[in-house]
Amino acid sequence: MKLVPIFAAALLAPLFAGIVNQTKAFFAGRRGPGLFRLYFELAKLMRKSCPRSATSTWIFDIAPAVSLAATLVATAMFPWGPGPGAFAPACAAVFFYLMATGRFFTVLGALDTGSAFEGMGASREMQFSALVEPALFVILGFLALLTGSSSLGGMLGGYDPSDWTHHSVSLVLAGVAFFTILLCESSRVPFDDPETHLELTMVHEAMVLDNAGPDLAFILYGAALRTMLLAAFLVAMLLPELDGGEWTRTGAIFGGVALVALAVGVIESIMARMRFTKTPQVLMATLMTSVLATLLFALFR
Repeated sequence: MKLVPIFAAALLAPLFAGIVNQTKAFFAGRRGPGLFRLYFELAKLMRKSCPRSATSTWIFDIAPAVSLAATLVATAMFPWGPGPGAFAPACAAVFFYLMATGRFFTVLGALDTGSAFEGMGASREMQFSALVEPALFVILGFLALLTGSSSLGGMLGGYDPSDWTHHSVSLVLAGVAFFTILLCESSRVPFDDPETHLELTMVHEAMVLDNAGPDLAFILYGAALRTMLLAAFLVAMLLPELDGGEWTRTGAIFGGVALVALAVGVIESIMARMRFTKTPQVLMATLMTSVLATLLFALFR
């Protein structure tokens, strides 16, 4: 039974990007590329060849596959229903470090090409990641205090609905902070524009300019899957225990992920990409928001 939502998540991950793009098209008054555009792009890329840079080594060859493999393991680890996931005793930090492993190999692949431009994108990507990490671990600490567990399944297995009555402010603040982390980690507006072609403003896209064919398909699919996992974590951390069977919570998580995709599309439609110099300030405010959520919970628990 636990394998079904894992396969469903792996299958539906490209749909997240489709919902975002269609939402943006709706606000712009356009028809849009369609919900399943990324599926067609992945299928097209899988039929193409993989040219290699003359300066690259075996690191560039294996980076996309290793990055995707780490993200798939994180998908299997996530508790899509009540109770623990496939790896019951796994610490929540392991889940995020698996996704960080995927980013690490993507950065290594970019640096291995010897391109100064891809190195610039890799540097920006790692800077954002370093600024996000403190806020992320404060939120994990808040969830550990709330649920009394440090495991991923314990944190996201659902808590008493009365906690929303007594600690609603802390939960909302933690949710806002994690949603900001989601936008940054997924390279979305206002931190990055995935559709930009301006050289001086590219972040994630700058790292994958030398990738093509199946390698680029692995990177695009891994990015979509990673975004969906972050959205699923956000939904699961805000969901209390639900009455009903095992599929009730699973359906609620997938439905919540669709709503998060709509929210991302709305934000990208009404906001512009901010300057790089503003990113540290926003992420520091995110850290302070997560700290405030934890302090309020500790004071009124």
